[in-house]
Amino acid sequence: MTVLVSLTEFILYTCFSVLIGALILLLVPENKRPSLHIPRKVLFLVTGLIPLAALLPVIKTAEILSGSNGFWFVFKSVLFSFEVGKSWLFIALVATILIRVLLSKELKTNKNITIFALILTALMLVGYTSSSHAATITEWQGFLYHTLHFLAVSIWIGLLLVVSWFAKNTDNWIAFLKWFTPVAIACLIVALISGLFTMTIDINSYDDPAASILKEYQNSLMFNYGQALLIKHVLIIALIIFALVNGILFRKRSKQPAFNPLKWARLESVFALIVFGVTAFMGQSWPPHEIFNLMKTHGASPLFNAIYSGDIVSHIQNATKETSALYHVTFSFGLESSLLFLLGLLFLVITIFAAVKRQSIFVSAISSLLMVLALYIGIMVGIN
Repeated sequence: MTVLVSLTEFILYTCFSVLIGALILLLVPENKRPSLHIPRKVLFLVTGLIPLAALLPVIKTAEILSGSNGFWFVFKSVLFSFEVGKSWLFIALVATILIRVLLSKELKTNKNITIFALILTALMLVGYTSSSHAATITEWQGFLYHTLHFLAVSIWIGLLLVVSWFAKNTDNWIAFLKWFTPVAIACLIVALISGLFTMTIDINSYDDPAASILKEYQNSLMFNYGQALLIKHVLIIALIIFALVNGILFRKRSKQPAFNPLKWARLESVFALIVFGVTAFMGQSWPPHEIFNLMKTHGASPLFNAIYSGDIVSHIQNATKETSALYHVTFSFGLESSLLFLLGLLFLVITIFAAVKRQSIFVSAISSLLMVLALYIGIMVGIN
């Protein structure tokens, strides 16, 4: 069930991004973007998948709580009493209205209809973030931060996905980059800042309320949530590199008739989808609020155990509640880590060189993945 719910979260992120990106691009004048062919059935599909994908967490919650009680009785209770259930009802209602709006023949010609469709999409997004982990454990901060984070990422990646996969040609590419690049930068800044605040809520230590964010981040690495968080952050480095290459370094080359920027935009979008996948896995992992209890009940992450060779896991598992705070993850980057970081830097240079000089998508993709792997392992082997 956990894998299935992670998959549905990935579908949700992708569908929201495609829907938001498509509707925004319909509002952009044709001389400011490439010619697009966005089949109406794609808009119907992503809109319909959103409530379907959002339903699975409701089912999972009901299944966990049902026990000896009837599943349908508990399901109805979750649907009407729990935040995740009420959120789904709202999403389903808005999605129904949105599908009716998308049926309009004037969707692509009447800006007011398109704007209304975009507002409905934003309402569905707000409905989804209102039941997120960060939103349910804070008064309003978690909801606000997660909403801003999700919206910023959906705009940036949504525009990228739709243009890279639905553009019929590269006409007006420079005109497109002139407004898309600053929009993407603004979304990236908002996503990074709001993501930082959301992270502080998600990894906040209940065992040690005075712990710094760095200490909480380090301790989270012992669990699936922290491992996914670290991998996500390293992947974002690769994503930003391709964004800079596509948005800045390739700007002059876009004027060359033989150059096709769409294939590079598609590569960037693939890395964005990988980040979505890792984020979806995080969403179904236990947040590391209580390190001691989490270690006792679920143990450390298999990935952490595969790389780390120290004794901190056994120390925490054998500790008492009172002494567990004595053990936490620390770093000491030695020769191995330094060499791996240098190797990661080398792969970064190769990624940019292969893109700018050789125009090789395959080499850039492989070297960027190797960069991610080298940086990740470099960090992990530095754990004491």
